Amino acid sequence: MEKKVTLYDLLVSMREREREKVSSLPNNRETWSRIARKDDFPELGLSGMELETFLEEWIANNPYSNI
Repeated sequence: MEKKVTLYDLLVSMREREREKVSSLPNNRETWSRIARKDDFPELGLSGMELETFLEEWIANNPYSNI
């Protein structure tokens, strides 16, 4: 019998993908340089407002400390 996917299942899978993206973006000098240059970060698969929101959250969770 096939399991029905719930809205909760969808939200959990989306959160897991977000965690994977966050962990794939290292907190190093190169990342901060790319943010300053307004890089598109194509490896994240995000664009527009979605990318801006992701980067704002990433910056809040990864303070710059003289890298």
